[in-house]
Amino acid sequence: MKIALTTLISASLLSVPVFANNFDSQHRVGLGYSKTQVSDWLTDDTVDWGNGIKLEYGYEFNRIVGINVSYATNSDDESVEGFKAEIDGYKFQVDADIGYKFDLDGFSLKPYGVLGLARQSEDNSISYLDRKWTESYNDTSLVVGLGGRAEFGQHLYTDMRFEFATYDDVDYDTFSWTVGYRF
Repeated sequence: MKIALTTLISASLLSVPVFANNFDSQHRVGLGYSKTQVSDWLTDDTVDWGNGIKLEYGYEFNRIVGINVSYATNSDDESVEGFKAEIDGYKFQVDADIGYKFDLDGFSLKPYGVLGLARQSEDNSISYLDRKWTESYNDTSLVVGLGGRAEFGQHLYTDMRFEFATYDDVDYDTFSWTVGYRF
């Protein structure tokens, strides 16, 4: 009886890897839109800090953890009664997305949290008549956020996320939406 029970348990444990769902790690590349806002400490409101493009690369280790490297731009200008303000910036970011990918019929969804580091660089200028004041700065910050990724078929994906960071004691909120190819 002991031999039969031992054989049954051994056969059961050896067959577990056969039933496991194999997840192949995946690379992806995407291009999209990025919009940045900052908190205005004078009015306790948010101010548009520019729109731009976003280029991203991602790698999924498994259904739960992925890593992302992205480059996003933000630029804007505004003129009011002789004053002109210009913003020209970019952000380089490395982050992890942690969530769970749900496979559905023909597509998959992955809601996730974002945790990473970003480097924001900007050139800001204000002009009035013939005078111009310019300020440049660079700062690195911890980035946290929420997002979701939908994958359609084997190769097409879209990703939407909201991220929050603080550079030079100013709160930055960024929304981005990308579309890309998964291989």
